[in-house]
Amino acid sequence: MTLVSSARDLQHEFIAWQCRIRQYAVRRNEGRPSSGMRPELWLRDQASGPVNVLVVRSDSEAVTREFRYMVQKTQDPQDRYSSAIRFLSECYYRNPRDFDEELTGIFPVDSELADQMAAEARCRLDFDQGNQQYTLHCRTRLIGQSDWKYQTSYWHNRLFNSSMPGVVKVVGFKPDWTLSAFHSES
Repeated sequence: MTLVSSARDLQHEFIAWQCRIRQYAVRRNEGRPSSGMRPELWLRDQASGPVNVLVVRSDSEAVTREFRYMVQKTQDPQDRYSSAIRFLSECYYRNPRDFDEELTGIFPVDSELADQMAAEARCRLDFDQGNQQYTLHCRTRLIGQSDWKYQTSYWHNRLFNSSMPGVVKVVGFKPDWTLSAFHSES
């Protein structure tokens, strides 16, 4: 088992790992989410199943405009998908320092799970891919539609899911790095 020496190091290593596995997914796996992008969600020590999460850039106004443009420029889902893969595989995930520490997840507008996470205001996310495992204890919140993280998350997901409804719930997962941990089997 390997332990990361500080909360700051853990945050940096986790975001860097997320960027690496996402870059691999868009370059080699047609953008399909890997297990490391789908952590097991725990609410009150009860497993609630895997959830897809996104890492979002800290300054994503221009990126959000690009995502929206790619969605709106064509009605062909395959064209959107191809544009998204090209855009994300070029250099999107290159610099982990460009990303915010708060992860996001998209849920249906009537999602009881999203409401439970907001009411609890905390959860645990267990990430596991290859020989790397991260346990993140997170504060949770519903993100409003006018928030840039909502907009970035919505338009990113819309690129890959043309049947996504016009309104969704976006949950923010902000890790408490002092309570979180990294484990490796190497």
